[in-house]
Amino acid sequence: MGIDGMERMAREEFKGARPRVFGTDVENPEHGRVFIWTQMGWFERMEGPWGDVAFTPVADSETQLRDWLTQQGNPDIDLSEMDNEFGRTVYREFMEQAEQPLYPEAPETSSQEPFDEQDST
Repeated sequence: MGIDGMERMAREEFKGARPRVFGTDVENPEHGRVFIWTQMGWFERMEGPWGDVAFTPVADSETQLRDWLTQQGNPDIDLSEMDNEFGRTVYREFMEQAEQPLYPEAPETSSQEPFDEQDST
C-alpha cells in the first residue's frame, strides 16, 4: 500500500487522526524506545532478534504512558516526535500491521471448532 492509501486508511481507521511516532532518542532511534500515538492509545514498537516488528498497546493516554514508564524505572524519559526517515518507516510498519486482521483464523471464518467443542480424546 502506498503512503496515500495509508493516509486514507489512517483517517478512517484511527478516527481521523494520523498516528504519530515518538522516540526517546531521535538521533539514534535504534538505541531508544519508540512509541506510536493514535486516538486508540499508545503502542510501543518492539523489534525481535530477527528484525521482526510488533506494536504492543501500553497505555490509553499520555498520563497513563508516563505512569507506566515511571513504574518501569524511567520517570524522566523525554519523548520527541520523530518526523525523520526512521519515523516514517515506523509509521509505515504500523499501518501495514493495522491493515491485517488481529485474528486471521477467527471462529467465524475458521474451519476448526472452538477449543471447548473439540474432542480431546
